[in-house]
Amino acid sequence: MQYAFWGFMPSMFLIFGIAWVVNTWIRAKHGYPLDDGAGHAVYKGQSPEKVAEQVRQALESRDATIAKLEERVRVLERIVTDDSSRVAREIESLRAQ
Repeated sequence: MQYAFWGFMPSMFLIFGIAWVVNTWIRAKHGYPLDDGAGHAVYKGQSPEKVAEQVRQALESRDATIAKLEERVRVLERIVTDDSSRVAREIESLRAQ
């Protein structure tokens, strides 16, 4: 009985090793954070700080674009609601410059 147990041990280690590799592969494939076995995070791609900086820059760019579009809408609203003679005078004054 004792010999059967010790004969089974190497195959058990092999099964656990294969399971660990498959588990790590699945985690990496689906973007889950990986660790080095000691609890320290291992990043496959960019660091979280770099990603946060890119997101911040994208948000600033979006906010600037929105501000420009809001200003253009204000100008268009003013043109539509103003009387036509005033708009014509402003256009002619711009052409004169």
